[in-house]
Amino acid sequence: MQEIKHVYIAKSCLFVNGQLVLKGENSIFVKYLKEVYKYADIKYSKYFKMDPLSKLGFLAAEVLLKDKKCSESAERNGIVLENKVSTYLVDMKHQITINDKENYFPSPANFVYTLPNVMTGEICIRHGFKGENAVFVNNEFDAKFVCQYIKSMYTADKADMLIGGFVDADEDDYEAFVFFTKKEDAEHIDAKLIEELYQKSKALATQ
Repeated sequence: MQEIKHVYIAKSCLFVNGQLVLKGENSIFVKYLKEVYKYADIKYSKYFKMDPLSKLGFLAAEVLLKDKKCSESAERNGIVLENKVSTYLVDMKHQITINDKENYFPSPANFVYTLPNVMTGEICIRHGFKGENAVFVNNEFDAKFVCQYIKSMYTADKADMLIGGFVDADEDDYEAFVFFTKKEDAEHIDAKLIEELYQKSKALATQ
């Protein structure tokens, strides 16, 4: 059976297919992301304008898509993610700017990131995807839901390549799990296997 490429980022660790490829020197979320950015050898100035959630999803997708060939038709490439707290970090940042009526200074730069599908939008812009772009808010990663959604897209012949996964960040923790799928390998997209890959990656990060 063909291996499903997957990437996991959490607790200052980056795993690719269950193998630790970058152990961070910094436990602070945004500082660790800088280490991942350097590791991935990216040159993309727009990255520095993104909110932390978008940076996390963006970097996970960058590592996932390295050496992977997407469909030549942009409309056939897409992404389906789940997320627990939506855009909590930037929401709180934006709220602070509008709490005080006497000192009202909302920032368009923050406001634009107060929707979780902006994160997937950043990934789509970077890689030229014009197909499915969806984020579903759930209490935890639901492999069955994501896999069913992806397989339904393939069955309906609406995509050739889709990224699936879970990307989430709040004040206390962050986590990104993404996996690569193609229509031709749809029969191997198994929710139980994806759940196992996710749980294994999660366990490795806590060791």
